[in-house]
Amino acid sequence: MVDPDGTGRHERLTAEQMDEQRSQNVAYQYLCRLEEAKRWMETCLGEELPSPTELEEALRNGVILAKLGHQFAPNAVKKIYDPEQLRYQALGLQFRHTDNINHWRDAMTAVGLPAIFHPETTDVYDKKNMPRVVYCIHALSLFLYRRGLAPQIHDLCGKVKFTEEEINNMQLALDQYGLQMPAFSKIGGVLANELSGDEAAVHAAVIAINEAVGRGRVEATAAALRNPNALLSDLQEALMGVYQEVLHQAKHAKEERAAGRRGALEDQDIYEELLTRTEIQSSIHTINVRSAVETVDEALDASDELLLLAALQLPCLALRGLRRDNGPWYLEQLSAGRQQKALDQGCVDPLEPDELQDAVTIANHHAHRASSVHAAVQSVNASLRLGDPRHTLSCLMTSDLQLPQVFPFAASLYHRELQRLQRRAPQEELQQEELFVAVEMLSAVALINQALDAGLLQQSSSLLVSSSAGLSEVDPTLLDRYFRRLVAVKQEVKDLLTWNQLQQEVNAVNNAAQDEHQQLVALGQINQAVVRGDAQQLLSVLLLPSSGVEGVSRANALRYLTHLTRRRKHRAEVSRDPGAELWLADIQEAVSRANQDGQSALKMCVALAAVNQAIKENRANQTLRVLLLPEVRLQGILSACAADYQTHLSALLADRKQRGDNRSPWVGVRQGDGSLYYFHLQRLEGRWEEPQGYLHNSLFLDQQHLQEVVSAVSASHRRGALWWSREVLVVRLQAVCRGFLVRQEVGARCRYLMGQTPAVVTIQAHWRRFVQQRVYRQRLQFLYANWRAVVKIQSLVKMWSARRRYRRRLRFFKRHVDAVIRIQAFFRAYRARGEYRTLVHSATPPLPVVRKFVHLLDRGAGDIREEAELLRLREEVVRSIHSNRQLESDLDLMDLKIGLLVRNRATLQEVVSHCKKLTKKNKEQLSDLMDGGRSHGLKALNRERRQRLEAYQHLFYLLQTQPLYLARLVVLMPQVGSAPFMEMLVFSLFGYGAARREAYLLLQLFTAALRHEISLKVERPQDVVTGNPAVIRMLVNFYRHAHGGGALREALGPALQDVLLDPALSIRTDPLDVYKTWINQTETQTGRKSSLPYDVLPADALGHPEVQRRIDIAIINLKNLTDRVLKAITASLHKLPYGLRYTAKVLRDALASKFPGANEEELYKIVGNLVYYRYMNPAIVAPDGFDVVDRAAGSALTPEQRHLLGSIARMLQHAAAHKHFHGDGYHVRALNQYISHTHSRFRRFLVGVCDVPEPEERFDVDEFSEQLIVTRPVIYVSISELLHTHQLLLEHQDILCPDPSDPLRLLLTDLGSVPTLQSLTGSTTSATADPESSQMVSLTLTNKFDVFDESEDKANVRALLLSTKQLIIDVIRTQSGDSLSHILRTSASHDQEVCHDWLVQRRARQDAATPDKLKRNQSLVANGNLRLEEKKRKILRSLCRLEGLGVLTPAHTENQVLQMIAKDIRQQRLHRQRRGAELQKLRQTLSRLQAKSQFHSEQVDYYRHYITSCLENLTVNSKVSNKKAAESKGKKKRPALSYSAARLQEKGVLLEIEDLPATQFKNVLFDIATGPERGSFTVKARFLGVEMEEFLLRYQDLLQLQYEGVAVMKMFDKARVNVNLLIFLLNKKFFKK
Repeated sequence: MVDPDGTGRHERLTAEQMDEQRSQNVAYQYLCRLEEAKRWMETCLGEELPSPTELEEALRNGVILAKLGHQFAPNAVKKIYDPEQLRYQALGLQFRHTDNINHWRDAMTAVGLPAIFHPETTDVYDKKNMPRVVYCIHALSLFLYRRGLAPQIHDLCGKVKFTEEEINNMQLALDQYGLQMPAFSKIGGVLANELSGDEAAVHAAVIAINEAVGRGRVEATAAALRNPNALLSDLQEALMGVYQEVLHQAKHAKEERAAGRRGALEDQDIYEELLTRTEIQSSIHTINVRSAVETVDEALDASDELLLLAALQLPCLALRGLRRDNGPWYLEQLSAGRQQKALDQGCVDPLEPDELQDAVTIANHHAHRASSVHAAVQSVNASLRLGDPRHTLSCLMTSDLQLPQVFPFAASLYHRELQRLQRRAPQEELQQEELFVAVEMLSAVALINQALDAGLLQQSSSLLVSSSAGLSEVDPTLLDRYFRRLVAVKQEVKDLLTWNQLQQEVNAVNNAAQDEHQQLVALGQINQAVVRGDAQQLLSVLLLPSSGVEGVSRANALRYLTHLTRRRKHRAEVSRDPGAELWLADIQEAVSRANQDGQSALKMCVALAAVNQAIKENRANQTLRVLLLPEVRLQGILSACAADYQTHLSALLADRKQRGDNRSPWVGVRQGDGSLYYFHLQRLEGRWEEPQGYLHNSLFLDQQHLQEVVSAVSASHRRGALWWSREVLVVRLQAVCRGFLVRQEVGARCRYLMGQTPAVVTIQAHWRRFVQQRVYRQRLQFLYANWRAVVKIQSLVKMWSARRRYRRRLRFFKRHVDAVIRIQAFFRAYRARGEYRTLVHSATPPLPVVRKFVHLLDRGAGDIREEAELLRLREEVVRSIHSNRQLESDLDLMDLKIGLLVRNRATLQEVVSHCKKLTKKNKEQLSDLMDGGRSHGLKALNRERRQRLEAYQHLFYLLQTQPLYLARLVVLMPQVGSAPFMEMLVFSLFGYGAARREAYLLLQLFTAALRHEISLKVERPQDVVTGNPAVIRMLVNFYRHAHGGGALREALGPALQDVLLDPALSIRTDPLDVYKTWINQTETQTGRKSSLPYDVLPADALGHPEVQRRIDIAIINLKNLTDRVLKAITASLHKLPYGLRYTAKVLRDALASKFPGANEEELYKIVGNLVYYRYMNPAIVAPDGFDVVDRAAGSALTPEQRHLLGSIARMLQHAAAHKHFHGDGYHVRALNQYISHTHSRFRRFLVGVCDVPEPEERFDVDEFSEQLIVTRPVIYVSISELLHTHQLLLEHQDILCPDPSDPLRLLLTDLGSVPTLQSLTGSTTSATADPESSQMVSLTLTNKFDVFDESEDKANVRALLLSTKQLIIDVIRTQSGDSLSHILRTSASHDQEVCHDWLVQRRARQDAATPDKLKRNQSLVANGNLRLEEKKRKILRSLCRLEGLGVLTPAHTENQVLQMIAKDIRQQRLHRQRRGAELQKLRQTLSRLQAKSQFHSEQVDYYRHYITSCLENLTVNSKVSNKKAAESKGKKKRPALSYSAARLQEKGVLLEIEDLPATQFKNVLFDIATGPERGSFTVKARFLGVEMEEFLLRYQDLLQLQYEGVAVMKMFDKARVNVNLLIFLLNKKFFKK
């Protein structure tokens, strides 16, 4: 070896030194050979192997060698023992590991490696000759390389470096072997000498080909290539020239590479310059492939399908899955692929073989899918022609059709509607597109029916307006009316509504709504016409059908307007709204009354015309008859006066004739309301409008004239009759008449006044105003006359009123004095909040505001108590976690020992011994939890060892605050053996993340280690998944158990608890398992052998409807359970630990940064592997093991429950990785479709997981946080952990801190070598080494490089700034002023000095009462004790220095300092809030940990009782066994059940007996009796009365076989028995079931 510092370069070495150097060179070369073998095997196996120094030990179990043999000879190595090396890690080497070594030797023999290189099995297993093993690996690599089966091994001698310690250790190991090192450089020659005859011929043929290629003659090369000994295939004569050119180029390139690394002659191999047979064959294959690819391209240019098929079938392309029927598909797909490639690359190049294979696969898939779709469509059409809706539904649910979701409850709807559509289709055949559209609409119709049945308005509305329903003219504003109408119709129909019915009802609702709208428009127009008084417009609107008014007549238009106007005025008066409008009922009523008025007026006019005609005809009787008509409305008509009526009326008519006859056909008849009705005497028609050129007929007698005549005649007649008979009543009659006349006048006057109501009201108002004004003026004149008295009275009244109000207010305040105080406090608080907002939000807070709140920076007694309580809780949490983890480990070991005891692999004495230790340790830990005396700080040690432990405090502070050291150490440590210690060390160093500071620093360690791991060891993103980095295991383990493990329990506990409530739920989807379970249940329940065969194919099993039904139920159950757990996972996003989420984000970003080409899908799969597979999946598979669900001591999940959880976890795992199940069954397709759907939900969940803020924002940490901590950090570690950490740092200091000035190197130099346990603890004997090594020590961490150490020439900026702020706070609290500069330059008064001294003394008293761990830094204490003027001078000096250092800006010094102090005030408030939250969190965590400790104690008691019962049973059995044996001799045995074999065969219990025909079954008897153990039976076989054999049958074993699905078992190694029927027979005969 070369002297590194060159001091002995020219000195002559002694013989011993030369031997030593030679031995070290040999050791170094052997380490290089080990590194070469390691890297070559890693390349072959694709997995990481241990370092060269650990490789020999890792090869001893043969697992790596067997995997290597399987890689190049899979037929020789078919099974590897302990492939995951779990048994090796737990129990060490086992003899069966030699099978792996022998498999490797068989593989080398199979591949043809000469036996001279083979090592012996003991050379590997017993480590007798490991250099020979490495020599064999090198020979194997060269042998495989020459055959093109493996890559070439690289020479690393002089290229790798090893430490002096590793070289020395290897030198010692080689000296122990005492063997000569093999000649690794001569492996090529030995291989050449050991070649067989055939191999020599191949060797010679290959050399001849190389020589022919070198000469450059095509004929010679072709002849050499045709040599049969060369074993070359697929030669094409047309390509010989191309072969020559390509092989010549390859040979020339290989010669150039060999010339570049040429060394000694003995190190060269012949094939370093010559082409091997594999390389020649590979070149030929490449040329053939290129030719075939060009042929395919020509076929595509010609669009020749036959030529394309012939080219694709060429053997050199090796295309899989070619079918001649798919030629058109191939032509189309390949043409499209070539066109797309030309567009992407900008040039037309032939398709590559892998692109051809992809195109062929895609074309096959398209062809298969088209065929499947066509078959499925035909199946649907055929089913529609039948009458089975369920069959139609099953056809529609076929995944090949790719139809929308089909709902089973609407099977009849699908069948009926599709039948109608099929009848209307051409040739009565539906196509796939028609089916898709129809099924989409029918599914929407089915969902609408379902929503209507459930009364879901929102769901039904969204479905009605959806495009899938296909309903037209759906108005979103009428959804409520649609829903009510459809619900009513559905209740009437009592069946599913069809699409046509839905559309019909939608149209009906639309029409009704349109009619209502038109009616509203018509009502508006009617009101407008009434307001304008337009009768014609009113009539035209009333005649519209949309008005909703019936019986409208054109003749009554004016009457309509009159009535509607009156009605509108009446509504305006009632509602006191001048703009009130008429409603439909008002209009309808007015029209009806107008029609009635018109009819009555017409009848009246006709009757009056008849009266006038009768009068003209001078027929008294006729005149009397028409006068009596009710339409004439005459009163007082007497039949006896008929002649008088005729006489007087004729006289009246004659009188009018004498005045003149105008012969007008119109007459105007006044109605009861005073309106005129115009009647045409000739046409007998009437109208309300005045006719054009109207002239009243002068001869026509109206009703008034007739009534006057009738009244006069009747009165005269009555008067004449009564005058004589009723003379007495004349006077009374006159009085009544006078009263009537008066009332008539009064009524007329009232009617007049009512008609003139507005005018009357106006007159009355004016009159009242006049009266009031007159009274007011009189009163005002009186007051003016006495104004002095008025003023005096007013002043007295005002004084009395104010005094009364004041006294009442004063009494109110006295009664509510508490409320007044609260209101005042509220206003003061409001003002304080405003000032605090100014402090928080203002960029330049005023000095008075800062002074008012600066007292918040003081630490009170409550703060000190909470800080002390926080320290105590942290200590208890750390100790509880530490003890729980140790107890869990011991309990797991106890489980293992009991399991070994049950399997007779361990003795009862071993289990009893471990149980005693476990019980003792549990008691010690319980007492330790009750008394904290086991944790000792520095004061628990003597003075001599204090300095060393203080150095350890500095060391652990550096490791805690600088995570890169531990991150590198975690990556450097081997994964086997060191992981538990590193995990315990890291968790103890950071206090299990119990505090915010420690949680932040621990997260920094995890992320730094993860980035370091990715940068050094990860070569592709998938390595993170396959490599299982130690840092990922560590962080997952931490966050899974962080704070008592409550996160997983809170997130997954309720969902998993619900899943476990029904363990008998069927979720088995394997057709064979379901089929066998069905048969087992049938046979067990009926007691008869099933007629179905037991061993069938999966397709046959799926052919049974019962199996399909059970699988469908199982798929539904599995999906529902998986959805339940997945919903719990996605809903628990905010419950996941922040550290885990941020680590996932760092993992994603680090991989994306190192591998820019990796897509997001691949990155999120790796994130899912961390978050779900590593963190959540174990808790789902075994929730009882991770305290996710409640369990009692000694309880365990049943196998059914574990199978249920395993199935759910497997579904979620496939969904997270987007990995489909293999298989072609419909159940597999259903699960794969569910997995694809669920993966998108997982993807969104993982994106949300990575969406977290940075740790600095989360934990509110900045560069000053470490200096502002109130209490110094304290950790609790065992002495053994402390010493072991020291040892590890010393071993790896060259890598961790290569710089001599590195702080870690300086601290390790101060510590020196690792001390012994006795020297550190002061014990003199080794008997107590074990308990003392586990003794917990509390270290108060301090920084050796303290920023407050002012002894250095250059003061630390942060320390100077902190001390300056503290001094400014003391000054502004004592001395008032408007600005800081004014205060600093103004002398303090005596009172201010006294106040300042009082503050200093109070702070000194608080510091004296503060525990040591909570004391402030001594530098800050010293500065605080200065006088006020000294502080001001020091402040001025410090500000100048800070300005000179660039921390403060000279122009804004005062504002910047005040801003910093305001920020400190806010941070102090946040610190108190967080401290309270942390105290509550620690109490909850401690409560969970105590509950877990209680559970572990119950487990210990349970194991103790179990072992005790085992011992008692063992003692009792040994005493009673002899007694029972003696008693059993005198007792008569219980009679057994006897069956002949023939009888058992009839029952189906016995299937066959080997080598015995069925005709002899009657001679075989089986005696079945209860066995010596409970639940066991003895079966004896007799043939022709001769006892043959006895078989012990355990009932529990039968149940286990039935559970596992085993239907047939063997007894006596010959008789095959049906398990289910045998259980049925035993239940019936022995258990009476």
